[in-house]
Amino acid sequence: MTRLEAINNRISPNDIVLDVGCDTALLGGLLAKRGIHNYASDIKENIVKNAYEKACSEKTDKYITFIVSDGLDNVKLEEIDTLVFAGMGTYTILKILDRTDKKFKKIITISNNNHDILRINMNNLGYSIKEEEIIKENGKYYNLIEFKIGNAKYTREEVLLGKNHQNVELLIEKNNYLLTKYKDFYDKSESIKELVDVIKNYKYN
Repeated sequence: MTRLEAINNRISPNDIVLDVGCDTALLGGLLAKRGIHNYASDIKENIVKNAYEKACSEKTDKYITFIVSDGLDNVKLEEIDTLVFAGMGTYTILKILDRTDKKFKKIITISNNNHDILRINMNNLGYSIKEEEIIKENGKYYNLIEFKIGNAKYTREEVLLGKNHQNVELLIEKNNYLLTKYKDFYDKSESIKELVDVIKNYKYN
């Protein structure tokens, strides 16, 4: 399963979606074909123009709206209930969300880094983890997290490795990869040492 397929599978027919940083709007095109109204935004006008040309057709044009926007700045947020952040860093995601008071019923992230920081700070913003899913695409591991409205108390293990994982086999595979990757750095970094120790003692469901 690709990242695009994984996100698409988590969008329900009644969701109204904003894909923040849409790039070529592949997600928007898929959702439009399903008859799901969605918005695709990016900060650069030429990216939005190219995305429109690639994603839209006579059958999908009425379902997808393109917006030039820095994060959520130019978006009519009252029309949106679901956000997608795919392919950007944790701090960028948090910076965007910190600039709005609106609560969204669903936020789907595939952050490039710092998933522990993302989990903690999303909780501070009023969102808790609904489910997580490891995706392997082109030999790389990606961590999809679906957040819902509400707060939660996380253990240190959950902060570092997540919770409610839907693909345990790939989680095990990724964790074994990390154990090998960080083998030579165990005594050189306290954060890596903590992560390695948590992985070694992790109880898979």
